[in-house]
Amino acid sequence: MLPRDERGRRIDPYDSVLLAAAALVVTGLLLSQSLPALLAAGLLLFSQVLAVWQPLSVLFLMPVGLALFPLGFSVGSARFSYLEATILLGVSGSFLRSTLSMIGARDRTATLRTFLARLTRADFAGLALGLLLAGTVSLGTLANPDHVREALREWRWTILEPVLWYSVALLVLRSSQDARRLVALWVLSAAGMAVASVVLWFAGGGLAVEGVRRLAGFYPHPNAAALALERPAVVALVLAAAARAPWWFWSTAAAPLLVAVILTFSRGALLGLWGGLLVALWQLGKRRLAGAFLLTGCLLAFVLVLLFPARLQAELWAGGDALRLAIWRSSLAMIQDYPLTGVGLDQYLYQYVPRYVEPRAWSERFTSHPHNLILDFWLRLGIAGLLLLGSALWLVVRHVRSSSHDPWSVALVAGLTAGAIHGSLDRGYFSPDLAASFWLAAAILDLPRLGDQRGS
Repeated sequence: MLPRDERGRRIDPYDSVLLAAAALVVTGLLLSQSLPALLAAGLLLFSQVLAVWQPLSVLFLMPVGLALFPLGFSVGSARFSYLEATILLGVSGSFLRSTLSMIGARDRTATLRTFLARLTRADFAGLALGLLLAGTVSLGTLANPDHVREALREWRWTILEPVLWYSVALLVLRSSQDARRLVALWVLSAAGMAVASVVLWFAGGGLAVEGVRRLAGFYPHPNAAALALERPAVVALVLAAAARAPWWFWSTAAAPLLVAVILTFSRGALLGLWGGLLVALWQLGKRRLAGAFLLTGCLLAFVLVLLFPARLQAELWAGGDALRLAIWRSSLAMIQDYPLTGVGLDQYLYQYVPRYVEPRAWSERFTSHPHNLILDFWLRLGIAGLLLLGSALWLVVRHVRSSSHDPWSVALVAGLTAGAIHGSLDRGYFSPDLAASFWLAAAILDLPRLGDQRGS
C-alpha cells in the first residue's frame, strides 16, 4: 500500500502506471538470470509503447532499478544492470514520446520551450549541466589515456545517464503526488532488498572480519550495502518521525533498512545515519528530540567502542599510524602532480598502485577511490570538480534552510546529508547507484519550484 498524497487521497494501487511498471519489473526479475534475445526485444518494445502512452510508468521504473542495482540480467552473452536499463528505458521512451508529439503538433517548438522554461527554474539544472561539461572535458585530460575505456564507462554510469534521467524527470513530472510515488517506490524497493539481505545474514551470510560478521546481502561488499541502504533508511525514518500518512508504511519500511545498515557495521554509515537524522529533527522543529538524539548517539558510540573495539578501530589505526590517513596522503600527493585536471574518471587505481601507495597501506592497494568526497571530486574532475562539489553542497544547505515546512524535502535533504557525511570517509557520488539516488532527490527537490502542472 502506497502512502496518501498531500490532500489525503490514497494513491490508487491499481493505477495503470504503477501496475504496468510493476509488471515489467517483475517479469524481468523472474527471468533475471537470462533473457532470450527475442523476449528482451519484446520487453523493450512494450516499454517504449508504454512510455508513449504513459511516460510516468517508465520513469517510475528508475527508483525500483536503483534499489535492485546489485542484481542484473543477461541477454545472450551481455550483462546489464536493472538500474541502467530502467534509466535508458525512461529516457528513450520520453524522448520518443516528445518526438512523436512534435511531429504531429502545429507548434513543434512548444515541447522544447516548456523543457527550457522548467530548466531555468530548477535549482539543480546548472549543476547538471556543469557536471556533464566537466565530465566530458575530463575524458580528454586523462593521466593515462590507455584507460579511456574505464573513464568512458564511469562517465556514462555516473554522469550522462543520471543527468539525462533528471532532465527527463523535470519535463515529465507534473505534481507533488508524482514525486511522492517516486519516493515510496524507492523506499519500498530498498526495504525489500534490506529484508532479503537480513535474511541472508541470519542464514550465515556476510563477511566475517574483526570480530563481527558484516551484512553484505546481494551487494559485493558490506560497505556497498551500507552506502546503498543508508539514504532510503534516513528518508523512511524522517517521514515516519514526521508522521506522514500512513505512518505505519514508513515505519515498516524503515525497520529492515535500519537493521540492515546497523548489521553492515559500517562506521561511515552509522555516522551518516546519525548526522542525517539529527539535521532532519532540527529542521522539523523537534529541538528537544534532536538534543536527546545527539546525546543518545554519543552514548551509543561509546557503547559500541566497548563492545566491538576491533571493528570500530580497525583500518583507522594500523601499526601505530592511520591507514585511512595514509590513503589520503597518497591522494594529496597525486593531486600535487595533477592539481588542475586531476587524474580522470575511474583512474585512481591505475595511478595509486604503481606510484603512490604507502607501504603501511599495502593491504588497501587495490582501492579505486580516495575515501573522501572532496579528494574524489578533485582527482576525477580537477578544479572543476571542487567547484561542482561546492555548488552541490551549497544547494543542499540552501534546501536545509528553506525546507522546514515540507517533511518530504526535509527527508530527502537528510538522506543527502547522510550520504555526504559517509562520503567524507568513503565513496560519496561516483557509483551508479549513488549518482542515481542524488539526481532522483534533486528532481524531487526541484519540483516545487516548477509548480504543480497536474492539468497540463
